[in-house]
Amino acid sequence: MKELVRMNCRLFALLLVAAPAFSQQPNDRLPATLKKLDAASAHFTSAQADFKKELYDHVVRDTETQNGKVYFLREKNATQFGMKLLPGNGEAGRIDEYKNGTVKDFNEKTGCYQSVQASASKIETFLTLGFGGAGTDLEKAWKITDVGEETMDGLKTEHLDLIPRSDDVKSNIKRVSLWIDLERDVSLQQVFHTSSGDTQTAHYFNIQLNKKVDTKPFKIADKPCGK
Repeated sequence: MKELVRMNCRLFALLLVAAPAFSQQPNDRLPATLKKLDAASAHFTSAQADFKKELYDHVVRDTETQNGKVYFLREKNATQFGMKLLPGNGEAGRIDEYKNGTVKDFNEKTGCYQSVQASASKIETFLTLGFGGAGTDLEKAWKITDVGEETMDGLKTEHLDLIPRSDDVKSNIKRVSLWIDLERDVSLQQVFHTSSGDTQTAHYFNIQLNKKVDTKPFKIADKPCGK
């Protein structure tokens, strides 16, 4: 699960030390927000974006910056994604992939991949976070506080704070802050607050919606590590 979190935000990327949880009081904006996400999700087929991630380690008080590309592709109600982490800081490039129910972490230097063990329900929890995820699915997986409308990169977004409903997820992720374009159902920024006190922030830009996805740059060699 820990590796899945780093993968989603390595996403998502993707935090401030022991930030307090927000009160989960009902608010007037949330029903309309979820309805807009449901409507946008119904028309979602794909998204591609560049990203910049900042991983903050509160123990050493150091921030690591990562850059890369990501795609989400929905076909026949099944979602797959790929994330390519560009080489930097002396480290090799990496590709993470979720496809046909399997998560793989590929190291371009070794030329082999490791399978990441995670249940489908855990994976689906993270797939609700703003790239084609429906509002109804988001509410099932997270306790939501709608903080309100905020502008980011010149675009109108809705700022949501999320607490996992699953105790299994909560053991690693304490809270997620999400800035989402409701009209397109895409995230502009995600901040993962981990239970250990670290943070992972992912900022997405150059977002392309519902266009043909070239998956070749995310291709993983068919070579499991250790074999």
